[in-house]
Amino acid sequence: MSEFYMTGASPEETWPLIRDFHYSKRMPAAAVHSFAWRESGGLFGDMGSPRAVCIFSHPVARNAPKNMLELIRLSRDDDFNEPLSKFVSWCLRWLKKNTNFDAVISYADTTEGHHGGIYQATNFTYVSEVVSGHIGYRAEDGSFIHRRTCNARFGSSGVSAVLERKPDWVPVYGKPKHLYIFPLKKKLTKVLSENNWQSIPYPKPDKNYAP
Repeated sequence: MSEFYMTGASPEETWPLIRDFHYSKRMPAAAVHSFAWRESGGLFGDMGSPRAVCIFSHPVARNAPKNMLELIRLSRDDDFNEPLSKFVSWCLRWLKKNTNFDAVISYADTTEGHHGGIYQATNFTYVSEVVSGHIGYRAEDGSFIHRRTCNARFGSSGVSAVLERKPDWVPVYGKPKHLYIFPLKKKLTKVLSENNWQSIPYPKPDKNYAP
């Protein structure tokens, strides 16, 4: 039976699994902490190839709470069947011991059919359903172009500005996202009260979603 090791990782090490197996196919702009679940390898056995990766960054949303991290990427290769909740729990314990962040937030994107099962298994607290806004465009050939791609290509992600150049494109708006939190340095009750959140029942999987 193969041995696997959980360690820190460089962004360069995490990229192949994000590129090949994460639905976004994009690295976050500024990773703060990155981790890998690796095969055995190297002098001490803990420097083999990553089979799963987890990346934390500063929250993307402009109105996000201060002094928190966002679990922004979680991915594994198709042949790795270890439970990712075990990996996420290890990452959270490391962050709680080695950093001074108040809490971790993460979003489960219902557009991708996610309801947050891994977060539920890791004892995150569910606090809100967040309405998604404009996420991109459907081109005339049926392909999807992300809003950030348009911003880089045209210098603007505004709908009217893009449609002036591409009148046949159709704006696409995302489905809601489920917001989860996990306390690190602050108690859960403190994090909830400071952000006007309350713990609410976990959402269930969408049985109508067909990936």
